[in-house]
Amino acid sequence: MEKKMADFSASDYQPLLSSDYLGWSGLKVTQWEQIPPARMYDASQLSNHVIVIHGTAEPLLLQFFDGRHPREKKVTAGEVQIFPAGEKWSCQWTRPLSFVKLELDPLFLEQVAEESGFWHADKKKLDLGFLIRDDKLVVLTQWMLEEVQNGGQSGKLYNHSLANMAAVHLLRYYTRYRQSRADTFAMNKHVTTMIDYMKTNVEVGITLVDLSRVSNISLSQLVRLFKKHTGVTPHQYLIQLRIERAKQLIRCGNLSGKEIAVHAGFSDQAHFTKLFKRMTGMSPLQYASHSRND
Repeated sequence: MEKKMADFSASDYQPLLSSDYLGWSGLKVTQWEQIPPARMYDASQLSNHVIVIHGTAEPLLLQFFDGRHPREKKVTAGEVQIFPAGEKWSCQWTRPLSFVKLELDPLFLEQVAEESGFWHADKKKLDLGFLIRDDKLVVLTQWMLEEVQNGGQSGKLYNHSLANMAAVHLLRYYTRYRQSRADTFAMNKHVTTMIDYMKTNVEVGITLVDLSRVSNISLSQLVRLFKKHTGVTPHQYLIQLRIERAKQLIRCGNLSGKEIAVHAGFSDQAHFTKLFKRMTGMSPLQYASHSRND
């Protein structure tokens, strides 16, 4: 490392958005914009797992140091880095850098692992992720940022669900948990089938009986298994899918509020408006205006 390089720290710059004031426990999300180059980010000094999602519009060069050999990679928007707690990694960049950062308490991850049935997980640390693509994690992070922007108006249950979904996702894909391959495949198959069915039929009424039928799993197991893999109940997941569908329809700009409610699977416009505002912090009209301004 060159001596002229200065350490990057939170005291130097302030994030554009932060979940600090919302009182979230176990997980923190911050958004950083245009952090100048000639700075060094040292992950080894942190007690939390750190997940960075790059947001700089144009590709830029990053240099990574692990105490042995430097690496040099070009990073593009949407790529993810995962720094396990205490790992001896640092990096520097060549142009102003924008990114979203998740900080995950290892104790929170361990708690979720135990509650979700990851009995043989290596719960002390995550696997290192080096400029990877993970669309699901990016979407979860976008939902968190929306909630921060809205001042946490969706409430503690929704915020807790987001944190749990993120933790379960990281446990599934970035730890060395060991279940039998047949058991893992069977559980993933059931949950994936339910999610695919909900996405395909988001505009119609879906019951637990429907999900039990299409996934070939008993009602007594269904909710427990679904929550184990997603962090939320099937009903909560379906509502989130319907809100995302409504957002897409609103951005199209050619449907009335009543038509959007129907196509997104809500029983009536008043129910749709109430849930939409609870989940996003904005009414559908406010969201439409905000989308046009963006």
